[in-house]
Amino acid sequence: MNENPDHLLPIGARTLSADPRLAAAVRDFGSTYGYDYFDDETVGQTLAEHEASLRRVARGGLVWAGSLATAVGIVWLVWAASRKPDDMAVAVAPPAAVLVLALAAFVLVNLQGRRRLRHPFLEGYRHVLAAALAHGAPVTYVPAWLTGRGGGQLDVAPLPSYAAPAGGLSSGARTTSVVPPPKPAEVEEYERIADHGGWHDEAGWILVVAGAVGVGYAVVKDLPAAYAAVLLVGLGIWTWVSGHRLGRRQRELSRQARLYLDELTSAQAAGAPVQELSPPLRKLLDTRL
Repeated sequence: MNENPDHLLPIGARTLSADPRLAAAVRDFGSTYGYDYFDDETVGQTLAEHEASLRRVARGGLVWAGSLATAVGIVWLVWAASRKPDDMAVAVAPPAAVLVLALAAFVLVNLQGRRRLRHPFLEGYRHVLAAALAHGAPVTYVPAWLTGRGGGQLDVAPLPSYAAPAGGLSSGARTTSVVPPPKPAEVEEYERIADHGGWHDEAGWILVVAGAVGVGYAVVKDLPAAYAAVLLVGLGIWTWVSGHRLGRRQRELSRQARLYLDELTSAQAAGAPVQELSPPLRKLLDTRL
C-alpha cells in the first residue's frame, strides 16, 4: 500500500478491506483480471497512465488532422457551391471526399478510445468500484474518463451492474480509528461560490459600450435625457469590480480547497474512508490530475 500517494484515489485499499464481503469480491476481480487492486500505489500509477493514454488519443495528431480536414472541406464545399457550376455533383465531390476523410478520422479516434477503455485493468477496476458502491463503501469519485464520459451524460464504458449480498454490513466488517479531516469553513464557502461568476467581464463590456453609445447619441442629437445612459457606464464598472472581487476570493479559497484535498489524500493513505466529493471539489481535483 502506498503511504504517500500523489493523487486521491476513488477508494483506498483499507476501505476495500474493511468489509470482508467486499474484500472477497475485490480479490475475485483481481484474480479474474490479473491485477492487485489492493495495491494503492500501483493502482494510482496505472490509473494515471491510462488517463494520460486516453488524453493523448483525444488530443493527438489524428484529431488535429480531422479538425483541419473538416474546416477545409466545409470552406471548399461552400465555395464550390457558390460558383453555381454546370455540374454541381462534380464540383462538390472533392470537398465531400475531404469531409468523409475527416469523419473517418474522428471515427478512428473514437474506436481507439473505446479500445483503450476496455483494457483488462480498467475493466476490473470498474467492477471494483461497482462492488464498492453496492456494498455501501464510500467511493470518493468515479473518474469521468474511466467511464468514457465526454461532454454529455452518456457513459461509453459505464460501471457494470453489481448486486451486493442481502443484509447490512458483514459482522466481520472492521472499522478504522482514522477519520478524514473536517471540512474547513473556507472550503465550504468555496463550494458555494466556485461556480459563480464568469459573466462579469462580458456584461461589464456590454453595459459600458451601451452607455457610451447612449451618451454619444445624446451629444449628436442634443437630447439631454439620453445622458442618463452614463448610468450604464457606472453599472458596467461596478460589474467589473464585483467580478474582480469574486474572482480574487475564489482564488484565495481554491488554495484552501487544494490543501484540504491534500489532507484527504493523506488521510486516505492512512486508511480513512473518504466520502464522495462535491462537484466543485471534483472539478478542482480534475485540474490537478
